[in-house]
Amino acid sequence: MFRFIITATVLLFLSACSMQVYKLNVQQGNIVTQDMLDKLKPGMNKGQVAYIMGNPVLKDTFSTRFWDYTYRTERREDEIKQYHIRVHFDNAQKYSHFEGQLPESTAPELQKDEDKPVKVFGD
Repeated sequence: MFRFIITATVLLFLSACSMQVYKLNVQQGNIVTQDMLDKLKPGMNKGQVAYIMGNPVLKDTFSTRFWDYTYRTERREDEIKQYHIRVHFDNAQKYSHFEGQLPESTAPELQKDEDKPVKVFGD
């Protein structure tokens, strides 16, 4: 009986070494498109900017003069895309301009059919 328990335990540990774990694509931040940036006009108030752009992930608590929109996506351990847009406001809290540049495509990365599980333990 004891020999059976030891054998079953060893087989269980060996089978765990060949388990595969699927890693999802990770998308974080605000998705900003060129169309959104084109709709921004100098003199807009913060409510109008938030209506077009959405609420930013980062708001500086010490300054109300800009909002930061960041986005990052990863496929497994590889970074696919990252960008940062900073929207500036003047002293009257009206939109003045933005800084930053969008990549060629700002569409969210979709999982592709060739995504396969990744082995975590052993080969």
